[in-house]
Amino acid sequence: MEAPKVPRTNKPQNRRKVKTGCLTCNSAILSQFVQLTDRKRKRRVKCDEARPSCERCVSTGRVCDGYGIWDSVSKAPGKLKYQRVSALSDTIVLSQAQGVSGKPCSIGFEYFRKYTVNKLPGVFESGFWNSLVFQACVEDPAVLHAATALGAAHKNEEAISLVEYNQAIQHLRRHLNRLDNDALRVSLITCMIFACLELLRGGFKTGHAHLSNGMQLLREIQTRQGITSLDGPIVLRTHPQSVEDALVEVFSRLNIQAMLFGQVSNHHIFVSERAPDGPKYNIPSNFQSHTEARKYLDSLINGVYNLTQQGRNILHSQKQVSDQLYRWKEELDIALIRWLQAFNSSQKGLLANLTPRKMYRTPLLRLYHTMATIMAATSLRGTDEMIFDSYNPNFEALLRQATELWDVMHNAYLAFKKLTGYVMPAICFTADMGFIPPLYYTVIKCRQPNLRRMAIKILMSAPHREGAWSGPLVARMARHIMAREEEDMYKDLDIMPTCQPGHSELPVVPHSSRFSDIKVSLPERAGGKAILFCNRYLGRGEWIADNQEFDVSLEDSVSSRIWDSDATAYFARLWNGQN
Repeated sequence: MEAPKVPRTNKPQNRRKVKTGCLTCNSAILSQFVQLTDRKRKRRVKCDEARPSCERCVSTGRVCDGYGIWDSVSKAPGKLKYQRVSALSDTIVLSQAQGVSGKPCSIGFEYFRKYTVNKLPGVFESGFWNSLVFQACVEDPAVLHAATALGAAHKNEEAISLVEYNQAIQHLRRHLNRLDNDALRVSLITCMIFACLELLRGGFKTGHAHLSNGMQLLREIQTRQGITSLDGPIVLRTHPQSVEDALVEVFSRLNIQAMLFGQVSNHHIFVSERAPDGPKYNIPSNFQSHTEARKYLDSLINGVYNLTQQGRNILHSQKQVSDQLYRWKEELDIALIRWLQAFNSSQKGLLANLTPRKMYRTPLLRLYHTMATIMAATSLRGTDEMIFDSYNPNFEALLRQATELWDVMHNAYLAFKKLTGYVMPAICFTADMGFIPPLYYTVIKCRQPNLRRMAIKILMSAPHREGAWSGPLVARMARHIMAREEEDMYKDLDIMPTCQPGHSELPVVPHSSRFSDIKVSLPERAGGKAILFCNRYLGRGEWIADNQEFDVSLEDSVSSRIWDSDATAYFARLWNGQN
């Protein structure tokens, strides 16, 4: 379907200098809400401000970076008042409430209501997707049009999605010259929807930019409320009590997913009522729900990631690891042990009244805990990649947990298919945790050949995308890393992909062949090239780079791609939120 021509908006009648315009004509997306008018031009040209892509950029063959949700405006709406986040007892038919019933765009919202909001949060409840978004749709047309655009994109209705995206931006502009909390809330709700929309459509860098800016705005709001400081951590409450709490939860979840693939995040997250003094992880003796257990684990994974980043920075600067970092590592090691103890002691209550959707949560959380334990133990390793060989039993446990999750999903799918004749939607996408990051981590850090190949085999069978990452794309990158490290050392051996290590007499990948530092740079959008940066440490402060480009296509995330049909279907049954 041909996308409609997007009308120009606010076309100037004179040659006055303006501060608005797309990000290509102006600067990169702003990092702070209060910096809306402080922009420097990338090019000395005048932006025509067509939405969602500047026509000047398109007509000249340039890539338009878009506008994000951060451009300045002239009008301000009335204040929005939200109370405590609560579940909706009945589904609100917003297409009628907002006057879009019967219009082509209504199919986008109906799809969002029926499918998208169930799929995006994965297997966990989300106060944001299941309640707050619908409340905001009733109150503000910017959120309604953004939700409709996301639902239309999810249904693969690009023309409708484009029109609704444009409408959402037009309505959102009213809020963006205000600095009060109500305007920030609407902007953040729409920002999260836009982040998911961009990731779904393949706008990887723009999606992550929305995420990063949203995290900064959340810290600003919590600073105003006296919960934290501008240089302090973001506080994730165990039991959400406000709009801001629901926003912190959904942003922190997507942030965890992004940073596990090396997208830099400088935000510390703690589960508490207010920011603690220093790294403190107060794990309770038991968990009342899987969601509570997940919040504490998210905080620990965030801490492990930030500690690893500091260790990496010290490695490249050739400085000594401080006692403070060793104490932080010890705090994380202890907290991870306590988390597992609390999780095990809570199983009787957690496993009561299980629904098909809830049964995935226990193996998924164990999978992430195993990964976090390995990451924490090796976070300050320096250049010693041989240390990972001593954690082969942990990697074996991780793969067993992944196959256990696979079996649970398979059995649930077979029963569900027999009962309902389930048919998958066009695109498989989730904005929450799945098993792609732990499997990717296994491939790049576990050099045991059987385990490594098993992780790749599972990745290849995943016909969905978690944020910007699809199983097939990650598997291609993983295979390249494995091939470059192993070279031809196993070429004459029949290495089977299993969850059990092979014969102990197999040759070990030498330290000189192992990559110490691996990063991925995503393209601006699908159809571009991702760059895999792999670095080996040669000693005495010297590194050698081994980089590789990979084509990134949305086909990697569409379920119509030809994979094993049973695997495709039962994975889709999970990622589309069917109970």
